[in-house]
Amino acid sequence: MAGKPKAKNAKKKSPSSPRKLSPLQLIRKENRQLNQDLKKRTRELSYFMDAGKALAETLEFKKVLRVIHASARKLVRCEDVSLLLCDELQEVLRYEILKKTTAKSIKNIEYKIGKGPAGRAVEKGVPVLISDAEKKRAELKKNYPFIEVRSLLCLPILSKNRVIGVLQLLNRLGEDCFNAHDLQLLTNLVEQAALAIARSDLYQTMSDLAATDDLTKLYNLRYFGRALDVELSRCKRYGLSLSLIFIDIDYFKRVNDRHGHLAGSQVLVEMGRIIRDCFRVVDIVARYGGDEFVVILPETHMKRACQVAERVRQAVLKTEFLKDKGLSLKITASFGVAGFPEHTDNKTELIHLADQAMYQSKVLGRNRTTLV
Repeated sequence: MAGKPKAKNAKKKSPSSPRKLSPLQLIRKENRQLNQDLKKRTRELSYFMDAGKALAETLEFKKVLRVIHASARKLVRCEDVSLLLCDELQEVLRYEILKKTTAKSIKNIEYKIGKGPAGRAVEKGVPVLISDAEKKRAELKKNYPFIEVRSLLCLPILSKNRVIGVLQLLNRLGEDCFNAHDLQLLTNLVEQAALAIARSDLYQTMSDLAATDDLTKLYNLRYFGRALDVELSRCKRYGLSLSLIFIDIDYFKRVNDRHGHLAGSQVLVEMGRIIRDCFRVVDIVARYGGDEFVVILPETHMKRACQVAERVRQAVLKTEFLKDKGLSLKITASFGVAGFPEHTDNKTELIHLADQAMYQSKVLGRNRTTLV
């Protein structure tokens, strides 16, 4: 039996046309959205209160940075959050805090200040927001080889009106890209941290004045003297050995005369870094004065100290100093080693003997290690 013919003027329903909501449904929808927004704002306020409390409770710069990093991860969900600090002497940015999953692949990456998104954030002192990665594909791939960047946000971290680092976020989760709200949240966080950073700077400066050398950031002569007293007392009490290494840069005056005192200061900084990197955490590396350095090696026999001194001498010999200034200077150093209790059990005499051994290296032609 044939079906009934369809009415000619019957309207076909479009499958894609949205269903019109009733006034009550619209009100319910708006209420749901308002509730979601309220929960989001409450959560953000809670994060800010926690961050403020944590920042108020610490005077240590490194802890302030960890609070900023942790708070940023809670405020804005993204694939990667990292924190970079400026090395003003080298004019580069280096990663300070990053995710464990990417630590190995990016720990040695540096960004020149003024280059790349993070470098521009430092140079201009303003946030850099990249929402359309396609337009910056080549630059982003060069600067971030460890991750495919879809969106990026870099915020400068300030202390006393100067940029000291960058908070960097990559690839927003749950959104196509970072937005103005994210930028405002993180700007508020960084501004909230500025006072804590200034306070930690003051605290650190006061602490460092008593312990470190302004130029090289190694321990200063005052701290060295106190540390040697403590270590010698410990050695006498427990029958342990201790060695002292004196280091003096060869022909340092020539560097100042030929290239200026700023170049000389840079050489001291680079030399201090080389020396520090060659020793253990327990060893005490100090700037003795001028172009002289001294190292206390607890629980170390003098023969072992000579081997370590030779390793440092070779490291200095292989280094091209002031390379970033286009000079690539070859510099050497002379070393002197004295040991406790083999040579003396007196602090003043131990320092004198190590100094005399270093002087003997100079007499014998420099660029060598001499044991008392």
